[in-house]
Amino acid sequence: MNLGLWVGLISAIGLAVWAIFSTGASGALLNVHGVVIVVGGTTAATLINCPLETVRSAFSNFFSLLGGSNFPTTDDAIGDVVELAREAHAGGGILTLRDAGGDLADGFGHRVITAAIATGETNQTRRIMETEIKQSRIIRMEDTNVFRTISTLSPMFGILGTLLGMIEVLGALQDPTKVGPAMALALSSAFLGIAIANFVCVPIAGRIRAAAMRETLVLEVILEGILDISAGQAPYLVELRLAAYSAQRRAELEAAEGGAAPARAQ
Repeated sequence: MNLGLWVGLISAIGLAVWAIFSTGASGALLNVHGVVIVVGGTTAATLINCPLETVRSAFSNFFSLLGGSNFPTTDDAIGDVVELAREAHAGGGILTLRDAGGDLADGFGHRVITAAIATGETNQTRRIMETEIKQSRIIRMEDTNVFRTISTLSPMFGILGTLLGMIEVLGALQDPTKVGPAMALALSSAFLGIAIANFVCVPIAGRIRAAAMRETLVLEVILEGILDISAGQAPYLVELRLAAYSAQRRAELEAAEGGAAPARAQ
């Protein structure tokens, strides 16, 4: 279970509930019209903006994060690849591993081994598998963009609900009994739109993006390690190079986050 994500979500929901009920404004903020305008409008606009399959993938990715990922960490991946290197070294080459790697990073390890055996050439194997890594990263970024889209749209529909509420307020100035419900619509819409964006969607988008970056690094480490095995490198050299490679890539990713990515060493 992804404890940090659960704690964050529960804290966000708890804070929102406390804010609603501690002020005594629950009746106004939990206005049905505001919910319909914000949730319904955001849902419709998101489906117009994003393909249904992408929306389904984004929420599937989110629910998988809630349950915790079985994807290996970088250190686990290095350990698994080094173990494969030992098997290959003892068996006389990468052909020994033709049935191995099926449980490594959802089968990615086995696919790299298969490509390396089939091509017999490092650069071609790298091109094939880097394309797969790139496609996986693109899918994860599209999942992130779904939640970013929702975080942009929900406050806009909140403002739309506020405008509709203010129109009702202006039209009901001569009837004080109608002013309250109209103001409730205006206030609840804005609150709900902002809450959905900042308590839910922006943090989830960041979480998916971070997970995508970690997965990309793991896949790169597996690829580099198996290519070293294919080239006949000794297990201890494979381990040393992967440790240095992962440290370098982490530094590059951190620098890229800061807007100043260094050039990748060849």
